[in-house]
Amino acid sequence: MQPQTAEIEWAIDGLDRREKLHLIEVLARGLQRDRSTATTAERKAQLEGLLQELDALPSEGADDGFCNRDHDALLYGRRP
Repeated sequence: MQPQTAEIEWAIDGLDRREKLHLIEVLARGLQRDRSTATTAERKAQLEGLLQELDALPSEGADDGFCNRDHDALLYGRRP
């Protein structure tokens, strides 16, 4: 693992799934705007890194006994 990759992984380790997805979206938009300076090989490498990050995200919620509504209530508070 390259040093800069380890630093990135350390920085995003504490992010929840929603924050990671937002980060990926921001990076993807940045890559789209930065086409003029990146070579094709660099763009492919950047895209591959983003796809690997997406693959690493869990596809299902935690098996903690809470339903989505319970999680939402904890995160956003109960509606009257």
